[in-house]
Amino acid sequence: MIGTVFIDRDGVVNRRLMDDYIKDWSEFELLPGVREALLSLKSAGWRTILITNQRGVSRGIMTREELLVLHERMQELLGDAALDAIYFCPHGKDDGCTCRKPRPGMILQAAADFPDIQLDQCCMFGDSDSDGKAAFNAGCPRFFKIVEGYDLLAAVKDWLAEHR
Repeated sequence: MIGTVFIDRDGVVNRRLMDDYIKDWSEFELLPGVREALLSLKSAGWRTILITNQRGVSRGIMTREELLVLHERMQELLGDAALDAIYFCPHGKDDGCTCRKPRPGMILQAAADFPDIQLDQCCMFGDSDSDGKAAFNAGCPRFFKIVEGYDLLAAVKDWLAEHR
């Protein structure tokens, strides 16, 4: 079994734009400590999967292809710390999909794609309650909420300390 962690994007991996969407690479800013956090997880044997709502696609602010290019550039920037997989929900709040957090669809799809994932052994790193609810709804018992003063690197250190 390879342990797996789920990670939200905006506000966790990159700086969140308030009341806006990251529409292209010029707006993307990797947060401090992210690369180190991902490398720490990888060196400890954890699979890292990004789970992100991207409503800007459904609103026509960006295309699915533009989002995929942005994710490719992010992976290139991360280099050795690149994520193992990326799942995104392109739907709006009222589209009735099963993937938009707090629904568990993206996490459940990852578990289907990686059959060795044991959801009861996973955790979610996110900056909103909907991230935690998605994890809980999928059967992941642990959620680390990223807030000002408690970034991904600090949360990863806490997670890894629990799994020594």
